Amino acid sequence: MFNNDNSHTPGSPRPGARKNLLIYFFLVMAISGIIINILFLYMIQRTLSSQGFDSMLIKNVIRQVTVIGSGITIAWILIVLCIALYISESIKQPIKKLTAGMRNIAGGNRSTRVNILGNDKFGQLADGFNSMVEHIEDTMDKLKAAKEYTDNILTSVPSILTVLSNRLNILSTNKAFEKLNEQYPQLSLNEFISPLEEDIRRNLETGEIIKKEIVIVPKDTGTSLIFSAIISRIGDNGIKDDEEKARILLTITDITERRKMKEMVLQSRQDWEDTFNTIPDMITIHDKDFNIIMANKAARETLNMPILDFKKINKCYEYYHGTKSAPRDCMSCGCLKTEEPGAFEIYEPHLMKYVEIRAIPRFNNDHKLIGLIHIVRDISLRKKIEDEHNNLLIAITKAKMEWEMTFDSAMEFIVLIDADLKITRCNKSFSHYVKKPVNNIVGHHCYDFFNCPDSQVNDCKNRMASSQELQAKSELETETGRWLYISHRPIQDDKEHLLKSVIIATDVTELKNAQQRIKESEKELKMKVDDLEKFYEMAIGRELRMKELKKEIKRLTLQLGNYEEINIAK
Repeated sequence: MFNNDNSHTPGSPRPGARKNLLIYFFLVMAISGIIINILFLYMIQRTLSSQGFDSMLIKNVIRQVTVIGSGITIAWILIVLCIALYISESIKQPIKKLTAGMRNIAGGNRSTRVNILGNDKFGQLADGFNSMVEHIEDTMDKLKAAKEYTDNILTSVPSILTVLSNRLNILSTNKAFEKLNEQYPQLSLNEFISPLEEDIRRNLETGEIIKKEIVIVPKDTGTSLIFSAIISRIGDNGIKDDEEKARILLTITDITERRKMKEMVLQSRQDWEDTFNTIPDMITIHDKDFNIIMANKAARETLNMPILDFKKINKCYEYYHGTKSAPRDCMSCGCLKTEEPGAFEIYEPHLMKYVEIRAIPRFNNDHKLIGLIHIVRDISLRKKIEDEHNNLLIAITKAKMEWEMTFDSAMEFIVLIDADLKITRCNKSFSHYVKKPVNNIVGHHCYDFFNCPDSQVNDCKNRMASSQELQAKSELETETGRWLYISHRPIQDDKEHLLKSVIIATDVTELKNAQQRIKESEKELKMKVDDLEKFYEMAIGRELRMKELKKEIKRLTLQLGNYEEINIAK
């Protein structure tokens, strides 16, 4: 893993310097040994001379000491030199390992570790180096993750982020513009910068964050795009005129849909308020302290309520009940305790109206009660109609009972038949006539009880099938020789389709017998009348002749009188 060649690496001692250092060390040791030997020989010679030894003996001693001293010095120098070489080599290897590790780290291999055994300074230095590398690796991983996180944010941010220089040149932008440019290829960043140029320069001078909305219409589209631009300065403004650095961050957000949504929300709110105010029911919104915080037009007009001022107290009971405190029996107040919706009808003397009240509790996002919605409907007219309806129902019920009593007590036979000529209902008179219970009669055909000829039955079926009325009146002789006078009354729906027919049959047997007796009496009477007429004609004829004779006598008398007057005048 490490490079063990003798090539030079940054921070390591050069081989020439190490060699020179050994030479200098050798020279110092040699000179020191020579000087020590000279001093040692001088001291021996002086000592021996002062003791009176022979000069030849002194020379021999000096000669022997010189040889021995030189050998010792040379041996010592060699020993020290070997020790120095060993120490140098023991220092060189850790340094070479540290140097190789630093070189690998500088080359980007952050997994490099230096393994130096021992607890000496080099071992501690290696441990520190490894800790430093781990810290650097961890820091680089965090920086990489932060960069990826930042890149992901910049990529996912829907706003266009553009960095400008102090000369208003575009230095970089994110991918949001590329997405917009795919939809509108004719757009360029300069179209966003041009309308903001004055604001950008003002931001460069003052550092003030500027927010502004711009409208851009891409060519040949006719579509108006609304953008929100935020101009903010990067760093300070201490730059030279000849320098160009990143100084402006331009954030451009497409708020076209947001503006449309805002307009829709405002329109929806306006529509809601208009609808709220056009509802004829009184609607008020209360808080937990019985204060009215909102009311529609119907409530304001009916309760004579001024424009709500939240600085004042608008107690609901003052307007609805005309009291200074909430009534004990107020059911709406009970909804604040039960937190359940309620609906009830009361007569409110203060409003002089019958009202239907619906109280709906209001909750916040934490499902805590914050008030209620109070919906009041004037039901005075409905109450009046209900009373009239009840009275009418009583009258109808009474009329129905009277009709049923009349229906069952009528002497005539009353039978209801459907389109198939089946009996659906009959009265007691008909039941007594056929000598069967009513339940045994219903469901049978009417011609089972009436002696109708087949031609008449077929005619009735055809008429009922074609929604035509049956023959209004007819007389029918039963098998027992009784005569019935039958009349039909049709029952039709809204479209004048025949549904049923009411048959009313009257027993006219006595009438028929009386009519027969009358016919026989008429014959006898006619014979007598004929005789009387003959007598009458004879008597009348004689009388007429007497009247004519009298008239003739009168006429002759009158003529005779006129004749006599004429003769007298002559």
